[in-house]
Amino acid sequence: MSATLEAPPVLDETALRCAGMQKFLGEGAARIQALRGVDLELMPGEIHAVVGPSGCGKSSLLYILGLLDRPDAGTLWVQGGEVSTWTDEELSHRRNASLGFIFQFHFLLQDFTAAENIMIPMRRLGGWSERDMRERAVSLLEAVGLGDKANRSSRALSGGEQQRVAIARALANDPAVILADEPTGNLDSANSERVFDLMRRLTHTERKALLLVTHNPAIANSCDVVHTMRDGLIVNEQRRG
Repeated sequence: MSATLEAPPVLDETALRCAGMQKFLGEGAARIQALRGVDLELMPGEIHAVVGPSGCGKSSLLYILGLLDRPDAGTLWVQGGEVSTWTDEELSHRRNASLGFIFQFHFLLQDFTAAENIMIPMRRLGGWSERDMRERAVSLLEAVGLGDKANRSSRALSGGEQQRVAIARALANDPAVILADEPTGNLDSANSERVFDLMRRLTHTERKALLLVTHNPAIANSCDVVHTMRDGLIVNEQRRG
């Protein structure tokens, strides 16, 4: 029996959009403005890179777009739905259903198999049978070239393989948007290129919107759109055809 998940309604084609995004950090004399009015729009099938020096607001922006933090001002839409109107319960549901996360450190559970790690987001969202979760996990592992390692413990995988499992896990609930924070920052150059090529292929073929924060200029220059941040603002946006 197939899983019947209640997907969030898609109100327009835009995968994710924010306008006038502001965020303050700290209190009193230590209070700083991390975001100063950021506007951003992600469309399906596009890869966006956010680049800039440490402390420019990249991570603050990513956490807000990922519904892990709330802005102090501005408006955020996910698949056309305005986030400020959602309850805490709906925020949690949308975070699991509409967004996938990939981090520099894969955060796999080392005593779980590759397939079991991918099944975790599906368990959290609910609506899947054990068989359906297993079949989807194996299918995603095949998509990232690890179909023969579904039952292998995560600790027995190489760093590049573990990051590919993390990519598969981010796709578990078929999200509209994938957010990645330095997803290749902990890999050597060969694995970094391999992982990014995989992310690029999946984004384009699956029509996902991918936003990644990176300090790697080669990866940034391979994205569809590059946003340069400085002092809490996007100061330049370059489309690369």
